[in-house]
Amino acid sequence: MLDGGSNEIDRDVVIATDREADWKDLHWRLRSLAQQRVALEAEEVSYLLEAEETRLFRRLGYSSMIEYMERELHWGPHAAKERLRVVRELGDLPLIAEQFRAGELCFSAVRELSRVATAETEEKFLAQARGKTARDVERMVAGLKRGDEPGADPDPARIKKRVVLEVSIEVHARFRRTRTALDAERGERLTDDEVMDTLLRGSEQAATGVPRPAVQVAVTTCRRCRRDFVGAAGEQIEIARPTAERLKCDAEDIGDLESDAPTRVRPTIPAAIRRKVFHRDNFACVVPGCRATRNLDVHHVVHRKDGGKHSMSEIVVLCSGHHQQLHQGRLMIIGCAPDLTFEWRPDDDVETATTSPPWDYEDDPPDDRGDPRTG
Repeated sequence: MLDGGSNEIDRDVVIATDREADWKDLHWRLRSLAQQRVALEAEEVSYLLEAEETRLFRRLGYSSMIEYMERELHWGPHAAKERLRVVRELGDLPLIAEQFRAGELCFSAVRELSRVATAETEEKFLAQARGKTARDVERMVAGLKRGDEPGADPDPARIKKRVVLEVSIEVHARFRRTRTALDAERGERLTDDEVMDTLLRGSEQAATGVPRPAVQVAVTTCRRCRRDFVGAAGEQIEIARPTAERLKCDAEDIGDLESDAPTRVRPTIPAAIRRKVFHRDNFACVVPGCRATRNLDVHHVVHRKDGGKHSMSEIVVLCSGHHQQLHQGRLMIIGCAPDLTFEWRPDDDVETATTSPPWDYEDDPPDDRGDPRTG
């Protein structure tokens, strides 16, 4: 019995030893494949640069490098454009290109670093990226612009999040029709961000037809640095001050997140006033020429922080687009509702149809040169 038991134990030891060797071999093989994949991507990037410079695609009858990459290399249009962008950037980023070729950086990390690094800053960015995943690198450079140093304060307006949805053909068709209608209402093609903001507002309305405030969101303002954040997907995401002010302008306040005291949800603008303002402004944006009758907010002409009151003369209806423009300082509303004056302020000191007086043709000097056809 002892011999039998001893043999059984020996077999277990052998099996365990074999499995120990198997998982190490499996890990080695997977690591080898990963290194080969990165090496192939780096090699492909170098060939893509040469192909673009020599206009290889024209020899095969393609109109662009993107078309060539879609048909011959099986890249989607977005991926093809990103690879070409990286190809061009790496010409000015020799250190990042070298680590890419050596397999020290995967393409995803190279793609993110190439958005912000320059020849002067790439060494610092590489030091910060050491040991980080591609996702970590993406977060590290989020909100930075080209030329910024690692660790610089990010610009929240530059931070974008990618949303991928898979829907049925019917839902996709309805989405396309809805987007076309939204574009027609605004008079221009909306960005993806504007479309999603519009759709997320929802379609529920009170019996009176007056929509509820667009958001019930916790905008957290740091007491020390006064920066604004919203919580999403398990992380605190910084938002630009104009966006924070717009969100808090017409919303429902859920209370202090650091207080244990129970608080009731209360609108930033009394419901009774809000209802009357919507009826007075005919359920439409008050900005001259705006055709928006959906996705509407209520705004204080004089901001609450500057002493504005919940009075009919100081509150107007704005569409989400003009509301954002106002909080960004590109639009000014002056006066008492409904008698209001609107001033547009472009980014640069340029004349536009809204910032310069219209032509007064009657005051133009007469043209006494005569009709050139009659002499």
